[in-house]
Amino acid sequence: MSFERRQLTDAHDLRALSHPLRVRIMELLAQEGPLTATEAAAELGTTPANCSFHLRLLARHGFVEEAEGGVGRQRPWQLVEQETRIRSRDLDQEGLSALRALDELRWVRRRHQQAEWWRTKEEYPEQWRTAAAESFAVLHLTADEVGELNDALNEVVGRYVDRGLVSHRRPGTAPVDISTSTIPLRLPLPGGEHG
Repeated sequence: MSFERRQLTDAHDLRALSHPLRVRIMELLAQEGPLTATEAAAELGTTPANCSFHLRLLARHGFVEEAEGGVGRQRPWQLVEQETRIRSRDLDQEGLSALRALDELRWVRRRHQQAEWWRTKEEYPEQWRTAAAESFAVLHLTADEVGELNDALNEVVGRYVDRGLVSHRRPGTAPVDISTSTIPLRLPLPGGEHG
C-alpha cells in the first residue's frame, strides 16, 4: 500500500507540530494506533479536554483525523497516513523558525527515548536486545555524496514504512525508532566546493 507524500512548506503547519504535547500525541498515535482524547490523556498525564483541543488543532492542519468506531467524546483519533517531508530550502524565515522549534522538540524526545531504552533494555526479550542497534561513524564526504547517502538511506527505510500503518500491523511487531543524522561537523576544506 502506498500513501500520500506531503511536503510541508507552511509555517502555520510547522507551528502546529512545534508543541511538546502535540509531539507526544503524534508519537503516541504512531506507537499505539487510534486513541480517544481520554485514552491519550491518561497515557500522557494531562486532561481529556487538553488532549481534545490539541487533537482538533492537529486535525485542522491535516496531521490526524477521526477514526471509525466512536461517537462524541469517545471518538478515536488516528494519524493521517501520509509521508511528511520538510526541506529547509522550501521555507521562508517564519517557516525556518518553526522548523528549528520542532527540531529541538524532536531531539529532546529522541534523547528521552534513547535513555529509556538503555534504562529498560534488560526487560526486553533476548531477540529484541540482539536486533536493536545504534551505529556511529564519521565519514569524509562531499555535499553531493551526503545527498546520495541520504537518498540511499531513505530508499531502504521506505521499504518498511507501510508496515507502521495501523492496517498493516502484525502480531509480534513493536514500534521501532529509525532516525539518521547526516550533518557536517565543521566547514569543508577550502577548494572542495564547486559553484
